[in-house]
Amino acid sequence: MAHLSTTCIHRFLSTTLLSASLFCASMPASGFWVVNFGTASTLQPKSIGFAAGMGGQMVFLGEPRMTSAFFTIPHAGFRFGLTSRVDAGLRLAPIPLPFSTVGPGFGINIDAKFRLTNTNSKVQCALVAGIGGAHVLIRDEHRFAWSPNAAALTTFRINKQTQITFMGRYVHLEIPTAKEGAKGNFVDISGVSAGLKRSITPSVSILPEVGVYWYEGAVTKIPTSGPGFQYGLMLAATL
Repeated sequence: MAHLSTTCIHRFLSTTLLSASLFCASMPASGFWVVNFGTASTLQPKSIGFAAGMGGQMVFLGEPRMTSAFFTIPHAGFRFGLTSRVDAGLRLAPIPLPFSTVGPGFGINIDAKFRLTNTNSKVQCALVAGIGGAHVLIRDEHRFAWSPNAAALTTFRINKQTQITFMGRYVHLEIPTAKEGAKGNFVDISGVSAGLKRSITPSVSILPEVGVYWYEGAVTKIPTSGPGFQYGLMLAATL
């Protein structure tokens, strides 16, 4: 039974990663993927966690307001336990920026999570620091974007199967290789999200999450700003 469950999870993750690559070729400009899909807890040393799923977002930018929406964004990643209080993760997801002149790209984000509370505490707190890179298109020209980001998480354990997590996140993404450089091509994103972790088995869980964010940025020095909304559902497994 355990072997069957592991095989199904591996097939699910492989399918999602392939879908992510295919979506990047056709995805319209929208918003940076910033929801977390995780709790403040960290993995035990040498443990590995996998997650994959789908989400969506709506962004309202500019004056007058223009709506950009996409409802099938693939997302996947894994985490590795380093110490009893620290684990590291790698996330793969499309990185479409919230500007009509910027096309989609595919991004990778690496982060480290530092748990601040004891393992048996019903309330867990953690800090996350990360950095990402992405390929994007600006007026059909290939450019590179990079993104430092940080988050603070608080998780409440409701019972053995259920946890609720609240997160505050800040992301800065800039495109230094574009015309006008990083000062004229960037987006700052800040906001909050709420997520649920529901255990199906001791090693498999589902993680829905919703988030609300504020976008502030510019492309070729033309400023624009506005609110954004994101949601998603992930299947996670720990080995």
